[in-house]
Amino acid sequence: MAGQQVLRAGAGRVNRIALPGCRTEPLGSYLQGLGLWRCLTRLIDPHARAGWESGHLVLTTAAVSDVDELAQRLVAGFEPLPIVSPWNGGSGFAGNGKSATAERTLQAIRDSHEPRLAGVRAAVVAADTVVAEGRRRGWGGSKDELWDKARKPDVLTLARNRLPDEALAWLDAAVVLGATGDPVYSRLLGTGGNFGRQDLSATYLHRALAIVETPRRDWLHAALTGAENVPYERDAVGQFDPGRAGGVQSSPFEKLDDKGFVNPWSWLLTVEGTLLFASAVVRRLGADTSQAAIPFMVRSSPVGYPSSAAAENVMGEMWAPLWNRPAALTEIEQLLGEGMADWCGSAARTGLDFVRAIGALGVDRGITAFVRHVFVERLGQSPLAVPAGRIQVRERPEVMLLAPLDTWTARLRGDSSAAVQTALRELDTAQFALGTGQPHAAPRVLVALGRLHETVARSGAARAATGTPLVLPGAREWLTAAGTGLPELRLAAALASGRDKTRPGLTLRALFIPEETKPRHTRPQWTDRPSLVSLGAGAIAALAAAHRRRARAVPEPDGDIDPAVGGVLSTFRYAVRAPLDDVTALATGRVDELLLGDYLKALILLDWSDTAGIRLPAPPHVGLLPAVRAPQELRVIAPFFSADPLQLRLREDQPLPAPVPLRPGPDWIPQLEAGRVNAVAQDARHRMRIAGIRCLPGPPSHLDGHRVAAALLVPLAPATRESLVRAVADLPPNPRVVAVEGETA
Repeated sequence: MAGQQVLRAGAGRVNRIALPGCRTEPLGSYLQGLGLWRCLTRLIDPHARAGWESGHLVLTTAAVSDVDELAQRLVAGFEPLPIVSPWNGGSGFAGNGKSATAERTLQAIRDSHEPRLAGVRAAVVAADTVVAEGRRRGWGGSKDELWDKARKPDVLTLARNRLPDEALAWLDAAVVLGATGDPVYSRLLGTGGNFGRQDLSATYLHRALAIVETPRRDWLHAALTGAENVPYERDAVGQFDPGRAGGVQSSPFEKLDDKGFVNPWSWLLTVEGTLLFASAVVRRLGADTSQAAIPFMVRSSPVGYPSSAAAENVMGEMWAPLWNRPAALTEIEQLLGEGMADWCGSAARTGLDFVRAIGALGVDRGITAFVRHVFVERLGQSPLAVPAGRIQVRERPEVMLLAPLDTWTARLRGDSSAAVQTALRELDTAQFALGTGQPHAAPRVLVALGRLHETVARSGAARAATGTPLVLPGAREWLTAAGTGLPELRLAAALASGRDKTRPGLTLRALFIPEETKPRHTRPQWTDRPSLVSLGAGAIAALAAAHRRRARAVPEPDGDIDPAVGGVLSTFRYAVRAPLDDVTALATGRVDELLLGDYLKALILLDWSDTAGIRLPAPPHVGLLPAVRAPQELRVIAPFFSADPLQLRLREDQPLPAPVPLRPGPDWIPQLEAGRVNAVAQDARHRMRIAGIRCLPGPPSHLDGHRVAAALLVPLAPATRESLVRAVADLPPNPRVVAVEGETA
């Protein structure tokens, strides 16, 4: 494969070398690419640059022309890294015969005069002095143990003081001492450089020695190009390449292949790639002493990838950064050493935090994408780094709507019931979808949030854990993010936004949630009583019951009262107004009741104190006007349900519209719940005639009473009510035209 020549400013011609074998995933291939680049800069070209294109690494270098030359020069001049772990019993330094291969490898290095092993030889000799001095000080363990576990911090400190500077990168990458003095391990390198019983330093030195003594250009060429025509060794590959890890059911030749398959060159370069994260551990440890603070390494959120499972043992996640602009190694070392993923002013701590940080552009400039790797126990083995998706860095403003959820949901994590944890996982999954820009994710978040809140409301322990019911700011922004293309969402928004000037206890929120607003409290508080109206029987029944509870007698003035005015007030004074076609759909059974209920559970949690200017678009329609399409009974009954009188001209000789107050009868809602729709419509016509409105005859529609009672609670704009009256009565037009749909009062 020939390298493509390009012109580097001020430096003559350089070559772009694509490396299909160094892919962005699995994690081992990604680290192999970083390790190759690091190896190239330390042995051949210190000015080599690299970036990720089309899923693989592309080098920019003036020192080699193509992959063949790169492989040839690395095989001839490779110098292994001084990677030793005298703090581990399996490293070969114990000398007790339990790690025979590691001990033989160390002895071969001590006896070797190969110049390319000089750095490794010096590190081995220094590690020997660490072991000897530690034992003299009485830090040795019992029986065959190399060290007393209680003295491990002392051993690590001694190793830092005695090992050559070149060997400290491995120490820093594998283990550091936290603020309390205890060892803190990087998930990237297992437990201090151990994957189960595999000591990584011993494996590295064994394979490096073999590569130096018996050069294999075909292995390196395969690692760089991705060719699969070279036989690999049957040996442990570690957590970095799940596809070659072996184990139960991994191959038809299960017993033969239980160790896995490994390309020694890939392994060496992968381990070298991990060293780029070493300084990051040291620099960032002060930020969180509970774990090694490698940038882009976070606690796991077991959502957002197809193979996730609630009961899966997940150890953490690594989000591997990608960049497409050729960068210098020093730039990437700084990125990894000081890089960050910021969510709401703090470093991301979980996978969910991380994906939201990406959407909020809380990551370093220059990063174009991240590949997520999840460390899980599978195949009955030590953890594997499983690729879990690639996320492009792109601003998604709607992600910031999730920030107010964190404090409330954090109180539910941990010791909660299975039902709460299931609902919380559903919410996390939806938030992850929103963070990655999946379509229709915002409505999914709302539905999951409503279900979670309902689950919490049913549990005394969960209510106590959260402290208060959730009040979520940003109703306007949530509607924008969710979109208003569904009638169920528009109806839920209109209903949830409804409120009164003097009756805060009769909003749908107050009726559906077991809460109360106590004196000296600005936020609602949980109460142990059941909710006044349950959504358990379905949204239609709940809305009809809520409508009945809201109905109250209108105070009468002195003297006789016009029968058209005497009645009840049950609708909201302030609300986002719904399109008439949606109300018609609700009354005639053409909405998804389950979806409407889910949206209601969520939207009543929003703060609707400011609805000025919010408009709900009417669905597109052709043909008849919405008022004409509405059923006859709805045209007659719906105009009565408002806190404000209609403004109408009843006669041609009336110059201006005058108030025409209409009130529903006190027994209308119970009658509708009993199925007497025609009786209510007949009373409505009678009241209209008394008010001076002569109704035209029309055919009955045979509507379901509960649906009509629910639909009549939905706030309508004054102009919409007027259009309904005009659809059943012959009235002179008003002198002005008002928009019919989407008004807010």
